Order: sequence, then structure tokens, then C-alpha cells
Amino acid sequence: MFKGNNLTSRIFEGQIRTPPPGTSVYCTRQFYENLVPSCTIYDIECPDLSFRKFTDDGQYLISFSRNHQDLIVYRPTWLSFSCNEEDCDSCDLPSKAKRFESFFTQLYCVSLASSNELICKDFFLYVESNKFGLFATSTAQVHDAPAIGGAIQGIPSIEKITFHLVRMEDGVILDEKVFCNDFVNLAHSMGVFLYDDLLAIVSLRYQTVHILQIRDSGNFVDVRAIGTFCREDDELFLNSHAQASKSLGDIFSIA
Repeated sequence: MFKGNNLTSRIFEGQIRTPPPGTSVYCTRQFYENLVPSCTIYDIECPDLSFRKFTDDGQYLISFSRNHQDLIVYRPTWLSFSCNEEDCDSCDLPSKAKRFESFFTQLYCVSLASSNELICKDFFLYVESNKFGLFATSTAQVHDAPAIGGAIQGIPSIEKITFHLVRMEDGVILDEKVFCNDFVNLAHSMGVFLYDDLLAIVSLRYQTVHILQIRDSGNFVDVRAIGTFCREDDELFLNSHAQASKSLGDIFSIA
């Protein structure tokens, strides 16, 4: 059943009314009863960029330069053209409808990667509560790197992996987290997980999970590293236990 043909009224109704439990998706779908696209536009004149995705709230379009050095963010302008005629199929859209700039406005362009680094185009996480974006840059992989310092043999090494926390509103880089001579699976965010304000980064090379907190101020705070030891005093406890067992063994040997 249609509740009304006035789009503004339905938007206002959605803001002041709370849907019954478990029906939010159904109520959201009902809103689109008033939006009926009538055509598809092809061959849009787009900038030569690598487009990644929209943010979860639909407020930003993420894209990267072709050399994977710069971050370019656009704001969608959404409904740009409409028809009030009864027979809309016979109406021709204006020529500017075939231009990318008619639907998106560039907010900023920020350089993330240095000369020997590249932006990982398949990695992006969005902190919706604070409107932060998490991006990653890295140097090239070294497949035959020696396994030193507790590293696992056979795992590639990346000289430098940098995570950038960017404020989406204006492109300000708030904080960075760097991993050196490590390997994190950045493709499709497989090695990085975000839950609320907690960020977990899985180091395959050192078999360690690094847990960080993203503060409201836009800073990374190290919470814990879970690897060979889970807590800060685990190594001390195990060494003390081993020393006590050795001392007890020496006593029984003497007896």
C-alpha cells in the first residue's frame, strides 16, 4: 500500500517515526516506492581513476589515482535530473547528464603513498561512528626474505606497511601505524578486522594479532598483541615456572 506520493513527507516521516522491531529493512524499502528510475545512462565521461566503493552510509565515493599514490574522495549529489511530464520516456536528458561532475563533487585529493609505496586498492575500512576511513600503503613483497627475529619460514616480507587513519570530511590524516618487515594480507581486508572502535591486524609473518583502539580524537592506541604470549607478564611467568621446576629437579637429583 502506498502511504503517500509526496517524497518530502515520507522523508520527514522516516525521521520522526521509529519502525516496529525487526521491520526497519521493510520500512526502508517502502521509501523507494516514490523513486522510479526511468532510464540508464551509458558512456559517462569519467575521470581516469580507480574507483573503490561508496562508504557504508553512502556519503563518500572512494577512488585512487592510476599510479596508486593519491586518495581522491567525491561527494554524491544524488538526484540531479527529474521529469514532471506524464510521458517521461519521450523526454531527453540534458547534455550535462553524461558528465561525471553532474553526479559527484570532488572534495579533496590527498597523497598517501611515498615514492616506493603504493596504495592497496582492495583495502578500505570505514569507522562510521566517527566518519574515519582506514587506508593502507605498502612497498613491494620480498618472497625469499630470511626468517629472522621469530618470523615464519616461507612467508613473504614487506619492508613497510602503513595504515592511515583519514578524516573523511576534509581528508586530514589523523594518525598512522607502521609495520616493518612484516606481512599482512591486505587484499579485500582479509588480514584486518574492525569491530566498533577496536582494530585487529593479523601478522602472518610473526603469527601475531595486534589489537588497537581507534580513539574519538583520531589516534591509534596499542591495546594488546596476541602471539607467542597473550599477556605482558606471560613470558616472565613461564620463565619463573621453568626456573622453579629446574631447581626442584636439582634438589631431587641431590637427594
